[in-house]
Amino acid sequence: MAQKVWTAAELEQLSPAEQDAIFTAGIVRDLADVPQEFLARVRARLEDHIAGTESPAQ
Repeated sequence: MAQKVWTAAELEQLSPAEQDAIFTAGIVRDLADVPQEFLARVRARLEDHIAGTESPAQ
């Protein structure tokens, strides 16, 4: 899943169509393609958020 990291300066030099193509290419539609470490961080943040916002069970 290694992709080029674009700087703002590089993107500014591209046409709007080229910028859109880069953005579209960066969208991941299958979770199997997402690094497990990233999913673990997202899952942990979500669990922390839920724990901090849910009412205690009565």
